[in-house]
Amino acid sequence: MYKKIKELSNNIQGELILGIFGDGTLNSEIALGDHIEGLIKNQKISTKLGKVTTIFPTGVENLEKIHFIGLGEKDKYDLNKVATAARDIKYTLGKDLIVDTKSFIANDLTEIEVVKALIYTIDFYNYQYLECKSKPEYQEVNISFITNISCEAFDEFVNICEALKNTRDLVNKPYNYLNVNDLVKYVEDLVKKLNNDKFKLRVYTKEECEAMGMNAFLGVNKGSDIPARLIYLTYEGSNDEPITLVGKGLMFDTGGYSLKTKMNTMKCDMGGAATVLGVMEAVVKNNLPVNLRVVIAATDNKVNSGAILPDDVLTAMDGQTIEIESTDAEGRLTLADAICFAQQEGSKVVIDVATLTGAVVVALGDYTTGLFGNDQELVDKILNSAKEENESLWQLPITDHIRDRVRKSPVADLINSTGRDMGASGAAAFLEAFVKPETKWLHLDIAGTAFTTSPRYREPYGATGAMVRTLYNFVKKN
Repeated sequence: MYKKIKELSNNIQGELILGIFGDGTLNSEIALGDHIEGLIKNQKISTKLGKVTTIFPTGVENLEKIHFIGLGEKDKYDLNKVATAARDIKYTLGKDLIVDTKSFIANDLTEIEVVKALIYTIDFYNYQYLECKSKPEYQEVNISFITNISCEAFDEFVNICEALKNTRDLVNKPYNYLNVNDLVKYVEDLVKKLNNDKFKLRVYTKEECEAMGMNAFLGVNKGSDIPARLIYLTYEGSNDEPITLVGKGLMFDTGGYSLKTKMNTMKCDMGGAATVLGVMEAVVKNNLPVNLRVVIAATDNKVNSGAILPDDVLTAMDGQTIEIESTDAEGRLTLADAICFAQQEGSKVVIDVATLTGAVVVALGDYTTGLFGNDQELVDKILNSAKEENESLWQLPITDHIRDRVRKSPVADLINSTGRDMGASGAAAFLEAFVKPETKWLHLDIAGTAFTTSPRYREPYGATGAMVRTLYNFVKKN
């Protein structure tokens, strides 16, 4: 789909994409002819940010059309504006598009920053999930970029886009297309496909999880007819201390006996698992010199005669007991044992990613991920990674008062829900209780950002791949 080229030549055919600023500035070395230069001079081409003006050129060999993209006021131009401008560079314009990246560079922006923003934005808005259509009509588009950045950097961005696509595909699949067994098969196929000696997989059976004492995780699985599985991926690209990503793998969440009144889109409750798999895929494809691990406790949360009930008490892998206030606060139960497992395997840096609480959506909305952590230096590093990747991430608190609420149970060490109050922070405080003092820990609540049902910026309905780029950046730099 994507190709890097250095310059236009006689054998390149297609439709040219050029950015144009509000003052008529056109940062391109391509000769467009007197006719088009006259249109620019006479303000016949819109420079409004994101506005597309299509011209059928004369005298420009092999180019069928030129699409001018308005870039707005030059003095206010930044990477956010690059992304906004690039939203309509998609299959609706044509099948063979050539982007002159130099025309999108201004102010202090570097070419590599601009190319990165263009590729990510174009890929995001060209995404299509058509697997469940009886007659899928995939709109193919081939995009070439005129750029001088290295092939290594260009390929890295393209590999990340492929991992993002796979992440979004996983989250968009309905449960009858992707249950626990299907996820295990997907991961097995991914390991075979990437074919890297540094990349290993171990899948633990339900019986092996029982032997490890993972009764919080397995408690959620008691209502299911498909046995739980613990997925453990390792990539040893260096001898550094490992970073472990823990992804919430709830393949579908009915709420259990605390039944949800509305459960549409609960197929996306494995968004954390898909996210960490996407990060791992990008890391392996780009052969990063890092030591990365991924842990996914995979199950669904269903109801049958054996399912857990409110007031039940479960014992987690580390021996702590948990009173079940709500069977719909199930994700944190699976994550608790997964975090214990990650630490048992020797990781001193653990980051969990989960579509965990509706409360974080109330607090931050649909476009900002909630962040918690026990190490401010680590928090600051991932906030910086998010800023560099143009993803919105916001730190939220865990106070002693919230910790006390999580430990308010009269019959167990912990209670699994604080109710409507302090929902996002209460869930984070619960997870924190399973983090050892020597472990640096971050928790990303992607409940609002992993899946969009009401797109506000013309993005495709469904999975977003939120935080894959941020976590990749973080892992690469740390």
